[in-house]
Amino acid sequence: MLSGDGEHILASNHALTLLSGYTRMELEEFPFSQLIPGETGQAALAEILRAWERPDCHLQDIPLRTREGSITLIDLDAYPTGPNGTPLLLVCNPSLLRQRRVERQRQQQERVNTLVAISSLLLEDREECLEAALELGRSLLGASVIGLYRVSPTGPDYLREGPLPEEFPALLPTNAIDLLRPVTVWSLGSRTEHVLQKSARAAGLQCLRTSPLGSSAAWIGVLVAGWRDQNDMPDEAGRWMAFLANICHAILLWQMQLEQIEAMRAELAGLRAQWESQFRAAREALLTMDEGFHILQANPAACSMLGYLASELQGMPVHHVLVGPRDVRATLLDAVGHDRVAELARLTLHRRDGTPFPARMAVYPFPEPAPARLLVAIEDLSEKEALADQREMLTQRALLGEVTAIFAHEVRNPINNISTGIQVIASRLGKDHPQHGALGRIREQCDRLNQLLSDVLFFARPLELRIEPLDLAAMIERLLDRWAPRFHQAGIECHTEFDPHTPLAMADARTLEQVVLNLITNALQAMGEGGTLSLTLSPIESSQGKMVELKVADTGPGIPKEVIGRIFDPFFTTKKEGTGLGLAISRRIMVAHKGSIDVESYPDAGTVFTLRVPAKDS
Repeated sequence: MLSGDGEHILASNHALTLLSGYTRMELEEFPFSQLIPGETGQAALAEILRAWERPDCHLQDIPLRTREGSITLIDLDAYPTGPNGTPLLLVCNPSLLRQRRVERQRQQQERVNTLVAISSLLLEDREECLEAALELGRSLLGASVIGLYRVSPTGPDYLREGPLPEEFPALLPTNAIDLLRPVTVWSLGSRTEHVLQKSARAAGLQCLRTSPLGSSAAWIGVLVAGWRDQNDMPDEAGRWMAFLANICHAILLWQMQLEQIEAMRAELAGLRAQWESQFRAAREALLTMDEGFHILQANPAACSMLGYLASELQGMPVHHVLVGPRDVRATLLDAVGHDRVAELARLTLHRRDGTPFPARMAVYPFPEPAPARLLVAIEDLSEKEALADQREMLTQRALLGEVTAIFAHEVRNPINNISTGIQVIASRLGKDHPQHGALGRIREQCDRLNQLLSDVLFFARPLELRIEPLDLAAMIERLLDRWAPRFHQAGIECHTEFDPHTPLAMADARTLEQVVLNLITNALQAMGEGGTLSLTLSPIESSQGKMVELKVADTGPGIPKEVIGRIFDPFFTTKKEGTGLGLAISRRIMVAHKGSIDVESYPDAGTVFTLRVPAKDS
């Protein structure tokens, strides 16, 4: 208790005597100003004497002179006991207590902030999350070093994570980790039983603590913290380590889940890309639809088949696109309602321009809750039905060929007998007989029929080719020498141009000569008033490999456009005396040679036939 004038201490408790070192009698004998010396003490006394005016008188770091003469800082609170001038109650505490209390509050607030920061890491999606948690954990524990060992995704060992010193091993075997499953504490002077404890001593640490990560059912690693000064390790280090171990465990699980999610996303993206690629590349028309039968997506085949753009089809009702005599919505309802594949083996649909075409439709339901509810596959049957018709026609032609061959063989002998009989009758009647000319014409018609039957038999029989290397240039030279008198008689000039680098052809000499003779004969007949026949021989490269090409060109009137597409058809001819089988047989021979025959014609300029046969490999 301080007197109202601030001069003397009226009474004091035992705590003040311990703080100052004076006895109670000594404190009451000398002036109060001697306890709080200096300008700071005088200013504090002035503030104390104003306590009646301001009851919240709280003073800090006031110097207190002890009995030994040292200065101790105190915090002082003054409370008046009555009206102005009455004694004052002074409460004195060492300033160090306040400072320690403030420091504890600061440290506690820092720990709270650290805990908040650590917990917030669980909400972040970044790779550095674990490193940040370890750094915050080091601050929370006041540790010198901190890190962990986690199970390796590629092997049985455990990998080092975090800023542990290089003295700590990068890998720990499983048997070394098993020893750390319980919480372990090592301090300098204790026996080093584990490789991590030896590493801690080598790194200059005085204390090392470990805490397991995960649970006994899912052991994934261990948390490691070390202190260079053992006194820096807080009393709550064990609990904080367990808390940090749980946080690190949660972060590791979160990262593994993120990795799995990323892997699933990548797999999903790959499946989506594969689906899109297959969807676009499918030859069948594919449409995806929602539950209301509105088109969501159409592949290029569907756009081409139906005559729409993909953007136009999106959102359109299916019955506005798949138009035909039969309503396809009943089939769609069947697929959705019974959750099964529904098919229509054949129906008629109309393209956008109204063109009908036969089709087959299959409807595949998707499982819910997929955005697309149905996949509709449409196959255009036009080509298949055309091929079926063509096969039927070829079958009929093959049968007709067999019948024709039998017929030609059976008719050929009677015609020969008739021709022989006419020849005998004509020889007996003599040239002066009035019917001699008629008999000659009958014989000519018999010869024509005989030639026609020979062509029919050749066309109907299977070709038997003897493919061997053939010098086309030499063969053509022989043919031209043989036909030279006929060229001269018809007024036709013949030109040849043979490339000296032309290789041998792989061909049957007999049948290929027949083709060339047929083209030369046609050229002579086309140039009735004379002209020029040109033959060009050269090597070429084609999609089938190396070929030998022969061009036979005439300067006749050309072939009319309206018939040039039919000249290779059997029995088609523009000649009065023709059989219509010459070019058909020629094309059959060239196809059997794995070659080709083509024609180009120019009105009033001439016609060019091009033969191509495989060349002999060099």
